[in-house]
Amino acid sequence: MLPDTNFLKSTLGEPLGLDLHFNVASGPASASALSLSEQKRFQILEDTARAESWLLGRAALKNLRSQLDGCTDIDSLNFPNERFSLSHSADVALAVAEPSGCLEGIGIDLEVDARIQPAAARFFLTDDEQLWLQSQPSERWSHHLLRLWCVKEAVFKANPENAGKLLADHELEHPADAKGAARSGDGQRMEYASWCESRTCIALAVYR
Repeated sequence: MLPDTNFLKSTLGEPLGLDLHFNVASGPASASALSLSEQKRFQILEDTARAESWLLGRAALKNLRSQLDGCTDIDSLNFPNERFSLSHSADVALAVAEPSGCLEGIGIDLEVDARIQPAAARFFLTDDEQLWLQSQPSERWSHHLLRLWCVKEAVFKANPENAGKLLADHELEHPADAKGAARSGDGQRMEYASWCESRTCIALAVYR
């Protein structure tokens, strides 16, 4: 079970000086709530493994936009986005929005009951981050790997110039920090905050 939206606002938004809005969807959007273009897209996905998570994401984004703007039209949203971000994991979707328009990019990542294998570290961590990980007690590797993966995903989504880039192209200034900053090879600096408990982790990143 995920923390409630007030907890997310205080744990992820407030440390970054932002009044963010969150929506958690554990049930899919209904067919009647889909626009014509969404219905056409769903027809393509309907018999695939992605169908359920896609409908969960539609529900989270539509509910959130309705709360903020009084409408459920999300057809115009493209990602990366300066106001909205979305993540799916297991049977849950989590959407976030920054209502004032003060950001150039925002990203969120959710991992529920997840485990990242140590062999995967070289694919998303820089050399320095791998050295830091190896310096930590081995019994904490599972926690650190999940947190770092989640933060990297959020940072990547927040970078408006992430096309053609990889997670490992974004380096955390201090890998040990639950709240900190990361830089891309092109010099973009993203700030992030994260929360992890057991095998569930949520990370939020922004580019100002």
